[in-house]
Amino acid sequence: MTSSRQHVIRLTTASAIALGAVMSLGTSAHAANVDVPYECRTWVQGNTHPVYDYKRGFDVTVPASVEAGKKFQATYDPAPITAFAEYNKTVKDVRVAYRIPEGAKVKKLKLTGGSGLGDSALTVKVEGADIVVSASGPLEGGVEFDLPTLKVTYKAPKDPGTLNFVPGGSSYEQPGFYWYRYQPILDEWGPFECFPDPAKPQTVLASTQVAK
Repeated sequence: MTSSRQHVIRLTTASAIALGAVMSLGTSAHAANVDVPYECRTWVQGNTHPVYDYKRGFDVTVPASVEAGKKFQATYDPAPITAFAEYNKTVKDVRVAYRIPEGAKVKKLKLTGGSGLGDSALTVKVEGADIVVSASGPLEGGVEFDLPTLKVTYKAPKDPGTLNFVPGGSSYEQPGFYWYRYQPILDEWGPFECFPDPAKPQTVLASTQVAK
């Protein structure tokens, strides 16, 4: 049902119908074995149902230190995913959000790589405090896909300190991870939507020191 790269999950029976396979952990040069817990829900026949213990992995790479006011690059690589075909026959509008580090300015965005995405239109854009990467689909359930790696050129703030790179999203209306799926058992479309679990400490994907 799932590959060895996926986490064990706990969910209600109703919640299962929109759930996709959970990500393996990612690694970063400065935050190894990153494990991002999300608060998630799905919709079943017009009602919401929670999905418990959903986690996604990310490999985020940044320099150990950067010079104040200068440009530097950060690389965000999400782990591949396989949607449970039984509950997700078709998946569309897959999104993942990354929070822009406080004080940093986005100068350039670039997507590279990715696999299993078919004819998806791939986009990346700044939405408020987040950078959102999306793939339009449609994607087939049960087939692994890998969203593109995001490369961001930032300008560091002028003041010294620590820049933390954290997952984006702040609510179901502004999700950190999202897709829209066709559930064949009930013959209906509906969203699977998540944001970083506010009941748990904020997950730092990587960090860098800004120096004069």
